[in-house]
Amino acid sequence: MHRSTESKLTCLVGIATASALAVVSAQETSVRALPALPDAHGFAGSFAGVLGDTLLVAGGANFPDGVMPWKGGKKVWHDQIFALDLSKKESTWRVVGTLPQANGYGVSIQREDEIIFIGGGNMTENFSHVASIRWNEGKVTITPWPALPMTCANACAVIWKNHIHVIGGLEKPDSTTASARHFTFDLSSADATWKEAAPLPKHGLMLATAGATNEALWVIGGCSLAADADGKAVRTYQPYSWTFDGKSWERGPDLPRCAVAAVSPAWQRKGDLLVVGGDDGAQVGKDPEKHQGFCKTIMRLDETSQTWIEEDALDAVLPVTAPAVKHGETYLLISGEIRPGVRTPNILELTRKP
Repeated sequence: MHRSTESKLTCLVGIATASALAVVSAQETSVRALPALPDAHGFAGSFAGVLGDTLLVAGGANFPDGVMPWKGGKKVWHDQIFALDLSKKESTWRVVGTLPQANGYGVSIQREDEIIFIGGGNMTENFSHVASIRWNEGKVTITPWPALPMTCANACAVIWKNHIHVIGGLEKPDSTTASARHFTFDLSSADATWKEAAPLPKHGLMLATAGATNEALWVIGGCSLAADADGKAVRTYQPYSWTFDGKSWERGPDLPRCAVAAVSPAWQRKGDLLVVGGDDGAQVGKDPEKHQGFCKTIMRLDETSQTWIEEDALDAVLPVTAPAVKHGETYLLISGEIRPGVRTPNILELTRKP
């Protein structure tokens, strides 16, 4: 993950609540590999979306020399834009352009005819930039949009009721608190600007997952930050969900486990809201060389009982700090990090049973 902070495991779900949540078979979901990105390492924190039948992936960061950060490896941010034609079985990736600057750990919002890239940053600064990416006759067009009111990376975002919502994140790479701020953009207005909405209650969050149902906007999991005695930012994993009804936030059902940096936005499918993978904090503080990978389970919101149901583990290596893209009835997980410092170029396509 984007490790500008140390990690501290504080993930108190509540034993009674957690044990009461059902576990169901992951056979509801199948996983298929798509052509891997043409980079040996892959990228964490990329931007992504599907326009027509073309998957676009841009930016992100990795350790191209293969040396891990705890051994002095240098993280590098990238600006390339890749394209893959999903309508052709033998399609291969192409480099189709570059971002205005190297950028990673922002958020992507997919619409029918454009992808909105929001925020992000590099080693020294975070960005407030917002841009629309369009794809026409094999060419990428990038159009600037009004900037966010603050610089922001590691936020979460989703479209709900024709508004983009951007929640939480880090204002600076060395911030010792996560932001609780919440910005909206009205997609129905030709002259819209970003407006500030009700902030998250209790504390700010970074690396949370955003989702939407007809009734509410959801913010799920993530972690808060606080400075320790030496002034270093320390993460506290948060096993909670929050809902926003257009005016105020309310505490949603607790999660059966923590989920930091799970792919985002959450998968909305036929009334289900699904959170795929994430870091549950179980391996925090252990030797990163012996890390076993991140969670392989899906948490599904049962709106009738208002509980999160954890499904059995998928037979796949699931990434964190990766964008997720809905394509028809499938859900694509784009590259990301599979162990501390280790990226993957793999693209996974998830499909649920009818």
